[in-house]
Amino acid sequence: MEAAGLQPGIDTLDRIVDAESTLVVLRTDQPEVLVEQFRQITRRSGQSAYVWYHDGGLHSLREGGVRVPGCRRVGDTLRYVLQSMHFGIYLMIGVQGPLDRAEQTLLRQLERRRSEQVRRVVLLTNDDALIESVDGLATVIGGAVAGARPRLRDGRWVV
Repeated sequence: MEAAGLQPGIDTLDRIVDAESTLVVLRTDQPEVLVEQFRQITRRSGQSAYVWYHDGGLHSLREGGVRVPGCRRVGDTLRYVLQSMHFGIYLMIGVQGPLDRAEQTLLRQLERRRSEQVRRVVLLTNDDALIESVDGLATVIGGAVAGARPRLRDGRWVV
């Protein structure tokens, strides 16, 4: 994938990192396209990024799918993020909504424990029940469609 094809993914990643909250909901019908773009970006940049699948647990994007032990469930993964002390983007695909109280509590703890290091949990979904269950905890981003043409707005390129 050439650099021009990665630009929508780079812009989306910038919006995730710049988000006000630790939890970000990225509305998308094409989560796999975004994950592949993020995989290419993290391999080039060296940033720590992970992807969690409902049926496979948490895997490193940068290290070619190396599985993180003990992170098969949503709650386990959120606890792992809480314990992490360094930069990380955690993409989550296939989370079933609405989230239960324990998972919401973990998200609130993540929000309270902000540090100088950016940690973002990103739910890639269009599930309205899931989005409503994190209302007030998350920054919602519309998401970039793969191949969307960037346009210039106020001196900055946006998708």
